[in-house]
Amino acid sequence: MEAVLPADWVAPSIARDRVRLWLTAHRWSPAHRQDLVLAISEAVSNSVEHGYGVCAGNAISAALATPSDTIELYGQVITNRDGVRRAEFTIRDYGRWTPPTVLGDKRGHGMTLMRACADEVIIDHTADGTTVVLRSRPLPRPPLWPV
Repeated sequence: MEAVLPADWVAPSIARDRVRLWLTAHRWSPAHRQDLVLAISEAVSNSVEHGYGVCAGNAISAALATPSDTIELYGQVITNRDGVRRAEFTIRDYGRWTPPTVLGDKRGHGMTLMRACADEVIIDHTADGTTVVLRSRPLPRPPLWPV
């Protein structure tokens, strides 16, 4: 799966829809699918807000994002010899880390959320942007025929 998303607040919604459909096509279980969709949505939201400085509900900050400000989303299913599968997603932005302008009591839980919804979360910040890799919990091979 590949998607290039705009650095604006529609990006998490697009990511959720595409990932949900893609995982469904790969016969991912509903509970595991929802966990991954939530983790990816959070990672994309962080790219919009922290990578490109676009604040929710702030038309001025949203206008600062240029059409070249994008978020890349890649997904793949990795299957071992025993048929155990994992989904791996990479979310990449090319922005600069921007700390949140106002951290209230209801903010700052994105990393905790991603770690709760994925088996492994790897974050790499560089001067060229941020890459987040999310790996799912292992799942057994789906049955060949629907049950």
